[in-house]
Amino acid sequence: MKELLITPQQVAGDAFRTPDMMPPQAVSEATILAAQQKYIVPVLGAALCAAMARGTRSELLTDYVQPALALYVKMLMMPSLALQTGPAGVAELNSRNLARAGEGKLHAAVRRLQGDALALMRRATDHIESAPVGAYPEYDPELNILNRCSTDGGVVLPRNRKSKK
Repeated sequence: MKELLITPQQVAGDAFRTPDMMPPQAVSEATILAAQQKYIVPVLGAALCAAMARGTRSELLTDYVQPALALYVKMLMMPSLALQTGPAGVAELNSRNLARAGEGKLHAAVRRLQGDALALMRRATDHIESAPVGAYPEYDPELNILNRCSTDGGVVLPRNRKSKK
């Protein structure tokens, strides 16, 4: 799937409050595609993501998926926002009016973004799974990674599934 589920302009406006804070040109399509592949496809599945990209699930996309995806894109961008790559290699941006956040604060901000985005994805799957049977035929709850495992302190744990007797 190579179609973007959100535009750089939407990410700049939704995840960074106003497009003035983050110009849309700073949001790369590659980062959006990476966020989709890492965080959206494992939850919703490739078939449902393709349907949203075609525009057949626009309500699901705009009301549920795009807010989460914008946060995931911001989360992927955060570590590199204060760095610039140039002829001299990787350099840290320096501003006279701003102080750079320390590693602890950066990690805490990334964890918070990840938690907020995950909560929004759970909201999306709750919406899909509570819809009438057949409303989302492209969705397979067995493929949803949130139904198969969870994380605790960065450790991936299998979810307790009901055993078949």
